[in-house]
Amino acid sequence: MKKWLIFGGGVLTGIVLTIIFTFIFSANRSGNDDGTTWFEKPGDVIEVKAFKVFQVLGEGAALANGQTHEHMDLEFFTGAVYLLTNEDGKYYYDEEVVRVPEGKVARQVGIYQYQTTSDFEKTVPIIQFMSK
Repeated sequence: MKKWLIFGGGVLTGIVLTIIFTFIFSANRSGNDDGTTWFEKPGDVIEVKAFKVFQVLGEGAALANGQTHEHMDLEFFTGAVYLLTNEDGKYYYDEEVVRVPEGKVARQVGIYQYQTTSDFEKTVPIIQFMSK
């Protein structure tokens, strides 16, 4: 009888520990199922003057190419790809040119991972406009 109690206690302990470790692991995941990983505090300033939206994603988020030149050719955006987020209720549209507002900077606040139509995995910075 004593052997069965020890065996049962060991099985019960194993189940409880498995559940606890599962909750701890789930709580410490840094990303979400939607491909976004948010930083705890804002990261680096991105030296981009404007962005041109090429794909709108759901509720106001958009993928956009950046342009770093001071004198911009609005037809020539070939910079890196960024994810712009829905700030202040802003909804983006295709081909929209979004300039960094006066007195603000583009700052990286996370990363976004997605798969292209060509089945390439891409990771791009998530950008928000913040005061200098």
